[in-house]
Amino acid sequence: MTSDEFDGHRKADHYRHADGTDEIVFQVAEGHVLTVREYNDVESFERSVEDAEYVGAHEGVADLPGVETFEDDGERE
Repeated sequence: MTSDEFDGHRKADHYRHADGTDEIVFQVAEGHVLTVREYNDVESFERSVEDAEYVGAHEGVADLPGVETFEDDGERE
């Protein structure tokens, strides 16, 4: 097993949940799986985290560039 695979989960694996949210594996290393989850709307997100403990902003993510950095501007070389 490589460092980017754990129990069959690999980077970029895409899952769709019954509630319509999408979850994508971002990193798998040392038995940990980091995912990105996209909700259809703000209300769905709020329902999902209403019982969770808010522990602040994650510095590693807060320091990442904004989504506009990754958008395709239509220009190709």
